Amino acid sequence: MKQLSKIRLCLILNIFLLTFISFFITFFAGNSKYFRFGPNSDFVFISVRIDTYDRYFLLLGLIGLNNIIKVFVSEIGEPILIFNVYNPDKKTITEFSKPQLLFYANTMFFISNTRRIFEVLINVTQIDIAIFSIIVEQLISICTVCFLVSEKKFIRKDNILTSTISTLSDDVL
Repeated sequence: MKQLSKIRLCLILNIFLLTFISFFITFFAGNSKYFRFGPNSDFVFISVRIDTYDRYFLLLGLIGLNNIIKVFVSEIGEPILIFNVYNPDKKTITEFSKPQLLFYANTMFFISNTRRIFEVLINVTQIDIAIFSIIVEQLISICTVCFLVSEKKFIRKDNILTSTISTLSDDVL
């Protein structure tokens, strides 16, 4: 199976899974406190009551800043470290000394893993907070992907939409 076909299949499976999970979550937990929007008298985020719009928008600002930095770090910085540390075919490192690579990789991974605690709290408080977090991440991710792709050279120049539709038809048949 070609790489493009694998990606298309994974995308279809991912859409199916998201739809399936979303349906059951909303069906079984429709009256939950999770499915609220905005500040509420009993909305507490990391021991801070979010009961006014000032606090709510400050929380959104902090989440936005967190996600902007997270996306830049995970899409631009971490791959450099990951490809230098974990690529079994890359035996010679020219961009870092050994102590530098050890320091930067371990420090970056530690901070990123620790930051995930905050991300879990964001995702389990209220649906509006989780959706806002996802939207900010996606917008910044679009920018970083465009930046990274602009540094690449492409040889294949066929029409993506036509190619996608015909390949999906071929894969299904």
